[in-house]
Amino acid sequence: MIHESQVPRSCDRCYAVKERCQWVADAVQCERCTRVGHMCESKRPIKRPGRPPAPYLQSSVKRAKIVTQIDTIDGTPTELIKDIISSPLTSAIVDASIWKTVLSTVEYLSHRDLALLDRAVNQDDFTQKFVIGPSFYQAHRQKLVFHLLSSRQIVLDGYLAFALSCGDKIQVKDSYKRAASAVLTLRSFQVKSRLDITSCLILGWHILHFVFKVGGGELLEICNQTLSLIKPHDISEKYFETAYFTFLTSLVFTETAECLLKTKLPTLRVDYPAGSNQINGCVGLCTSLLPDLYDLALINVEMQNRSQQKQDWVVADSSDLQAKLEDMRLKFRDWKPHVPEDFCTKFTALEVSHMLCQTQVTQTAALLIIHRLQHPFGTEDGTASAFASIILSQIDMTVHITGKTPKCVDLSLIVACLEVEDETERAQRLRSFSAIGSYSDVFQDRIKSLMAQVWAARRRRPTVYWYHLGDILSPFS
Repeated sequence: MIHESQVPRSCDRCYAVKERCQWVADAVQCERCTRVGHMCESKRPIKRPGRPPAPYLQSSVKRAKIVTQIDTIDGTPTELIKDIISSPLTSAIVDASIWKTVLSTVEYLSHRDLALLDRAVNQDDFTQKFVIGPSFYQAHRQKLVFHLLSSRQIVLDGYLAFALSCGDKIQVKDSYKRAASAVLTLRSFQVKSRLDITSCLILGWHILHFVFKVGGGELLEICNQTLSLIKPHDISEKYFETAYFTFLTSLVFTETAECLLKTKLPTLRVDYPAGSNQINGCVGLCTSLLPDLYDLALINVEMQNRSQQKQDWVVADSSDLQAKLEDMRLKFRDWKPHVPEDFCTKFTALEVSHMLCQTQVTQTAALLIIHRLQHPFGTEDGTASAFASIILSQIDMTVHITGKTPKCVDLSLIVACLEVEDETERAQRLRSFSAIGSYSDVFQDRIKSLMAQVWAARRRRPTVYWYHLGDILSPFS
């Protein structure tokens, strides 16, 4: 029997980083956890006193070497991490010995929590929810594994918050604690190196998808916080190969969509010459549309400000803004994605279909937003209905042909459904076509509520332009 005096006194975090665990009398957590804002827990198994058996000693030495090498990283991967990242990841599971090595660096977790972490990082059934198709799986997992090793103390709570949010009730409850800790880390994070930039992206991406899963009004706040941290730094495309660009565009596209709906200013304009031709796992061929959507969001805010300077709900008819808007309309109308010659051979038929769907519905949604900035809801409905029909029909056809909902079409879906008066039809479209809604009922309910508020305002007020949505949705989380 282990005597009570032999039970380890250090908390799990201090134990994992080999720091002295200091306590103040009557405190509920140690000084270090209090200082950095982490949960202070001691859940690791109690060890037998005395010298461990030889096999454990060998694995401990191996683990110690790994952690030592990880802790010496200074913006450049060590040889150990290079070996792990360069190993084959094309199958559904990383090589078992490598993945066990990765998990051995993680602080003590229950078997259930480790299983969820394994699934969130390493399994196709999870990865397919967030990237277009299998051509992007390998690079996506490589970056997750890399940061689990190189930036574990920064990103782990974010990984676990999202992973646990997909578990049972007890795990979902624990996910909120992990999310709170991850948000504190994000808010106090200081970006100083290239590794910090990518770690910040990975952390923000996981918190964002935790919010998508469990609900809440922090989508815009999380995107803004993450992108504001990396904005002052040189984040030209040379730093972002396709996998990292996927995480970046996911945050940028989500923030821009929220800003267009709530009439807010986006944080970051992603306008890199080489990056505009990248095909990534989030927005596919639509990368070059991101700076134009940013500019459209700015015009939206300008029109709202002009309207408010006069009186509520009047037409913002300044000629300079109307000229800008017409230029944007022509730009979106004439936009064509950069399609490489090997596009149809490099990607699967499903991926090609989904990316082509993305391009058409995103382009059409931008044109419909511009139409509603020029003409209030309830007028010029023929053109608006035609745009909405193109969006809904294209998504419907893609789902019918491929059996899967395309990624990053939720903004286009919302824009189209704002033209659909029947609430039952709107709910059915959202249930069938929302990529995020396919794994988050909370997100579906949020968008249903958003559209209901807009339609209620349309019935109350004689004139509602797109730039009025910010006022309508200001109390909406």
